[in-house]
Amino acid sequence: MLYVTPNLELVTGIRPEDLKTDTELMTGLIVRREARIIGRKLETWDKEEEFSSEVNYHRNGEKELRRGKITIIYCKEESGYLLILSDIMEEYEHRREMERKLLAAQKESQSKTDFLSQMSHEIRTPMNGILGMLSLLKAHLNQPAAAEEYLKKTENLSHFLLTLINDILDMSRIESGKVQLEEVPFSLEQLAEKLDSMFRSTAEAKGIHWKIEMQDFDVKYVIGDEMRLSQVIINFISNANKFTPPGGTVQVLFRQMDRIGNDLHFMIRVSDTGKGIKEDFLSKIFRPFEQEDASTAHNYGGSGLGMAIADSMVRLMNGQILVESEEGKGTEFSVYLSLPVAEMQDEKETSIQNVAEEDPEMLRAIEAFTLKGIRILLAEDNDINAEIAMEILAMEGAILTRACDGEEVVQMFKESQPYSFDVILMDIQMPKLDGWEATKVIRRMNREDIDIPILAMSANAFVEDRRKSQESGMNGHISKPVDYDEVRRIIGEQLWAVRSH
Repeated sequence: MLYVTPNLELVTGIRPEDLKTDTELMTGLIVRREARIIGRKLETWDKEEEFSSEVNYHRNGEKELRRGKITIIYCKEESGYLLILSDIMEEYEHRREMERKLLAAQKESQSKTDFLSQMSHEIRTPMNGILGMLSLLKAHLNQPAAAEEYLKKTENLSHFLLTLINDILDMSRIESGKVQLEEVPFSLEQLAEKLDSMFRSTAEAKGIHWKIEMQDFDVKYVIGDEMRLSQVIINFISNANKFTPPGGTVQVLFRQMDRIGNDLHFMIRVSDTGKGIKEDFLSKIFRPFEQEDASTAHNYGGSGLGMAIADSMVRLMNGQILVESEEGKGTEFSVYLSLPVAEMQDEKETSIQNVAEEDPEMLRAIEAFTLKGIRILLAEDNDINAEIAMEILAMEGAILTRACDGEEVVQMFKESQPYSFDVILMDIQMPKLDGWEATKVIRRMNREDIDIPILAMSANAFVEDRRKSQESGMNGHISKPVDYDEVRRIIGEQLWAVRSH
């Protein structure tokens, strides 16, 4: 031993004077298996280039492993060796962290690739059907019965494609963290009533025994996102109705579990006596695009995203979904949530739809309502969309005036005589001024008809967009592609509400 650097003890825990009397002390620091590997490599080392190897080693007297780098250089002039042991623990940890991040990035990239590949397949399948049906339609225009059948199938495929696109966009927003939950008071009892109104008739028409009940509640209002919670439960009920045969039962149960401080712990359970879920699929049920087997999509439809969206939404609410199922006997989906209790709300605050359900005269008037003679100001910057809307609405007897952007609709309304228009259909994404801002300007005008019903008719279809429409002063939000039966119904409801006041 010719020379030892003074910092040997700092790196290895060995005193220089001890190493001079026992050179094997250095070898003893290195993990035994790695020391043997280095020994075998040194046997074939040609000494022309420096030898280096990373090793795990212990500081003398310590159990914790550290990362080091051994470098050996042969000095011909001195016929000796220079051995360097560098502690690279900090560099090693940094490198491992970079490797973990790289692996995670690669995994995420692969997941996105898989997702996009699956999404491409799911979108192209109905698109292929739509284009195929349109080709058959063109070839059979002189055969009305066949043409009508092709049109019907095209319409069904289009609705499926729209549902798929909505689910994909919802999933994308969830994964990118763009979903913001609302925190406003809502009634669990009214939510149950809405679900009952939405599903009872379709379930009973299929021959399913339908039941919905509230149990043990001493709290009526909670603070949370009613729209997103509804989305979750509607998904479960839709599946229950879909997979339950005539004669079966679908039951929805709201149960208060506990009240701790100002938080209400409750459960919403949707149970059915349908086909059940195979045991090996239960662990995968909340993965995107997962379906039990190929026949599920073929026989029952669906994108395979509904469950993934429901699970993500409940997680955002800090809740949990439990699934119990037995093949051939049925399935139970239970949502467990804890939400803050809200103060009592004004019982008179209710939607036009709820009023209509309790007012037979209003309900009859809305059902008999037509657009004949209704004066509509249509704000739409896209010529094709404007042409379609104006022709369909004119066929139903409406009188239409078109504005091509946000500024023009404001100006046309401002320059018109009061009550020249019965309703405004407002696109959102328009040049110069968007539909939300245009609505705010109209609501601030100094004229007697600023309470004119304004309905968003837009491709902005997210829940957050609907909220923004409401906040801007709009009376409703109709998503594109437009269902013109829905347009007629909502206009009828709004005009009834205006005229009844």
